[in-house]
Amino acid sequence: MVWPRRVATIRGGIVKTNQTKAALLGGATVEIVEINRIFDPVVVELAAQAGFGCVWIDMEHSHLGLDGLSQLILAARATGVDTVVRIPKGPYNQVIKPLELGAGGLVWPHCKSADEARSFVQMAKFRPLGLRGLGCGRDSQYGTLDPTEYMGRADAETILGVMIEDAEGVEEVEAIAAIEGIDLLFVGPSDLAHSYGVEREGVPHIDHERVLAAFDRVGAACAANGKAMGTAVGPGESMRRVVAKGTRWLNCCHDMSALTSGLRSARQATIGAKQRTITQQLLDLYHRGELDLDDISGTAKRHDFSRSMVNHLASFVQHKAKCVEALPEAAPLVERMEQALVDGRRGLALTDAYYVCLAVQSLPKERWLEVLQATFDRWEHADQGSFKTFFDEVKERLQAEQG
Repeated sequence: MVWPRRVATIRGGIVKTNQTKAALLGGATVEIVEINRIFDPVVVELAAQAGFGCVWIDMEHSHLGLDGLSQLILAARATGVDTVVRIPKGPYNQVIKPLELGAGGLVWPHCKSADEARSFVQMAKFRPLGLRGLGCGRDSQYGTLDPTEYMGRADAETILGVMIEDAEGVEEVEAIAAIEGIDLLFVGPSDLAHSYGVEREGVPHIDHERVLAAFDRVGAACAANGKAMGTAVGPGESMRRVVAKGTRWLNCCHDMSALTSGLRSARQATIGAKQRTITQQLLDLYHRGELDLDDISGTAKRHDFSRSMVNHLASFVQHKAKCVEALPEAAPLVERMEQALVDGRRGLALTDAYYVCLAVQSLPKERWLEVLQATFDRWEHADQGSFKTFFDEVKERLQAEQG
């Protein structure tokens, strides 16, 4: 969520408070959007409009420089959004420069030991906790804030996170979590899977049993030391699983996935609407008795439809009739299938409809209604996935139970 703008007054000026850190300290779960490749201030503004209260800006894998980072931070400050920067693993000046540009937090990649975490804290915090030098950047309002109050508030407000994405880091996680000044332990599932040598086992990295075991261990270390556990995971079962293990910092999407998803969704919706229109025309002609389904090629040519569309309709009509003849009680669900060809947020494909009408006949008749109803329930409540896929899953589960 977008945090309400809160400020604190110190000698020399007014400073914005870090609401993301306050939320973490209060035990809340926070949702974060990553900016990994599209380094335009507009992305920050859009994140704020979408309701995000914090953006994660990547400098480890990206081409982003300090000038670009400065512009993103300015946009975040203007829209009331907090910023956390994943910095390259490197020297002291790569730690302090994002802070002096006004970043609200830093994340250190591939932390493998408590000594490494302690060194990171020393670079990012002022005395007595660290050894950071006093500059006159944006975060101090260019040296106009009272130095003592500014340093104390900067240390209190800045989020420091370390990434646990190596087997060595997992083995040292209890000691890492105990380091004062570290607020967040962020599990990197993909690099961790690579570190364990299980990256090619055909399982999503975040769902592999060894990675999930690491989540358990990191979560326990965080709970014991009052720290937050985070990770990058999209919405769905994987997210529910890691949240159940104690994850409270969720990088739930990034600029490229959001753009790709939006573009793909718009295209698929357009194709679906176009397909539903053609299907509706086919069904209307069929119900008016104007389609000769015994002459697929001729019918397609006369009405300017593709041969495959007419053939799919003929197959659906044929297998639909067989279903209803064999089990009249299935008629309402089969008719509902026809309605779903042209209705809803995403139309059911003709190929799926005739496949299901054919395939259901291979099951015991007493289970037809159960399988069709379960398929509809899954399809109508899912954001994506084909009717055929859900039918096959339900059928396989039934067959396994009968096994």
